[in-house]
Amino acid sequence: MANGREGPPWAELLDGSDEMIFMVDRAGFVRVANAAAVQTLGLAIGQTVTMLPMATVLQGPPGSFELDLDERRLRGRGAPIGEWTSWYVRDVTDQVMRVDALLAERWRSAFLAEAGRRLGSCLNRVRAARTTAVLAVPALADCAVAVLDDERNLAWFRVDVGPEERTESAGSLLRRTLRPDSALDQAMAGLSVLDDPRLGDDIGALLAPGFGTVGSAMVVPLPGHTSPAGALILARHAGRAPFETVEVHLVRQFAARAGAAISAATLYSAQADAAEAVQRSVEPPELPAVPGVVLGAAYRPAWERLRVGGDFYDVRQAPDGSGNWLFVLGDVCGKGIEAAVQSGTARQSLRALWLTEPRPLRLLELLNQAMLTGAEPTMATLVIGTMTAGPTAEVAVTLVTGGHAPPMLMHADGQVTEVDLGGTAIGLIADAPFGEARLTLRPGETLVLYTDGVTEARGRSADNPLFGPDRLAAEIQAYRGAPAAVIAERVAQRVTDWVGERLQDDIAVLVIQAAGPSDAAGSAKDSRR
Repeated sequence: MANGREGPPWAELLDGSDEMIFMVDRAGFVRVANAAAVQTLGLAIGQTVTMLPMATVLQGPPGSFELDLDERRLRGRGAPIGEWTSWYVRDVTDQVMRVDALLAERWRSAFLAEAGRRLGSCLNRVRAARTTAVLAVPALADCAVAVLDDERNLAWFRVDVGPEERTESAGSLLRRTLRPDSALDQAMAGLSVLDDPRLGDDIGALLAPGFGTVGSAMVVPLPGHTSPAGALILARHAGRAPFETVEVHLVRQFAARAGAAISAATLYSAQADAAEAVQRSVEPPELPAVPGVVLGAAYRPAWERLRVGGDFYDVRQAPDGSGNWLFVLGDVCGKGIEAAVQSGTARQSLRALWLTEPRPLRLLELLNQAMLTGAEPTMATLVIGTMTAGPTAEVAVTLVTGGHAPPMLMHADGQVTEVDLGGTAIGLIADAPFGEARLTLRPGETLVLYTDGVTEARGRSADNPLFGPDRLAAEIQAYRGAPAAVIAERVAQRVTDWVGERLQDDIAVLVIQAAGPSDAAGSAKDSRR
């Protein structure tokens, strides 16, 4: 250390310190300075400090300060000592860089976590693409365009931070209009394009109008399950820092999450469409208008969100021109979508058999054979019958059952009895015995067919009693004189109330009445909810 005179004995100690230590007098002249201060700050003994912004700091009162000098971050403090002021300055550049790097890494981790959370909740590919663009601006770029891959039309969603406000827009372009060597076409093939000199002109048509000069840009694929789900275009205004290596890595991680979300949403939509088609195919049909007959039906699946189950009913006119109407009410073993598919198969088989065989007993025998010879044998209980309205307002009914609960008949005087029917469920043995009965419905009489989900429903009380046939008979009797649709719906609702929370089994009810004088033309109302 040089100070114009012989140095004090602790001069070597100050020179050995990494901290910059110097002293200035009231006039601002440097009187003492160690080697670190001279080397880093360019101080000279006996001269004033002119290097900005250090000179500005020294002109103020002593205290703590932090400043940037060239590419260094300095942090220090001043303390008055007699006529002089001592300054102690440290180079904290490395420390600040480590903290900044840690904060940046935390931000990147938080960004990816938030992106994963928001994209993970998208079950629609359009929404997932829009969310991708929204998340990217302004975190990654000033303008982001998410493009969905498709064979013909490429839908795109754009988010832009303009000079005054943030804007969103959407559109589409024809796949065939893409140049084979364009950045977007390469991204659709799984290749990333980073700051190519031609990129600004290449992607300009997809950027927001008035975006201006592109300072930095990149086009990356959105990886899917087997092929890219689309592409992501990111553009920054001129003047904003270009994409650094760590940012490119972040963009690719983000694109991977976005592509997975879009692919998952696409798969979900396809599965949902398929499930919807299956549901439509096995949902209980609308009841037809049958001359001389009043029909009513109610249906409750055990799994409400599926809207379908293993119980089913159907009413069809016999194709032989006899004037007979065929009806069926059945219960396939099982629950949920598997049982629904099996019940749909049984119903379709019946419809095919009805075209050539109008006799209920023979129909049940043929259906039993079909169930036994299928790829996956299915057990089911059914009641199949025919009904024919006569000229005297009476309806002749033939019933055949295969292991199903016996229908209930409410007579004109309100008395309710079970129809004496027996038989074995179909899908068990080849020569299964089936029960058969014939009866005549007169005006004021009601025939109620139901699945075992009605009588075997367990109540919500402590002993879990079954709803049972007696309560069913009482419900039917309580609605003596009511239309068929009202009785069917009332039975289903009472069972639902009896269970309390959720049905343990599907419920299907089919009600047949002989039309009275007021509705001799017949009516059909489907009371399903």
